[in-house]
Amino acid sequence: MRRSVHPAAVTPCIQCAVAIVGATVGLIGHSMLVAVSLLAGGLIAAIPQAVFGWWVYRERGARRARKIAHNLFIGEGLKLSLSAILLASAWSYTDELLAEAVLAGFVLSILAGQLSLPLIMNGRPLS
Repeated sequence: MRRSVHPAAVTPCIQCAVAIVGATVGLIGHSMLVAVSLLAGGLIAAIPQAVFGWWVYRERGARRARKIAHNLFIGEGLKLSLSAILLASAWSYTDELLAEAVLAGFVLSILAGQLSLPLIMNGRPLS
């Protein structure tokens, strides 16, 4: 029996792929600075999503539903906090990044993660 990969693990992978494609397009179309900024923005979106997925879906089973719901709230707080910390760090510690490209990479990765969920789920329930 083949075990399927949980959607919470697939979403950050898709976000990283979008960040890499965006960085490649930025490198080909503009400059290395744009490429690095787009990649940074994409990773700033993907890393908190990976932490969220790990935190929330560590528990499994119907008997653990209350714990899973509790982890959902904590995971969302972790994701938002980590996103804010990473965005603040990107601008505090580096003067070279382009703010527009960082935000574009961040938004593109978030949108790719959200829009990919119906494709990942393919009509099956989250289990």
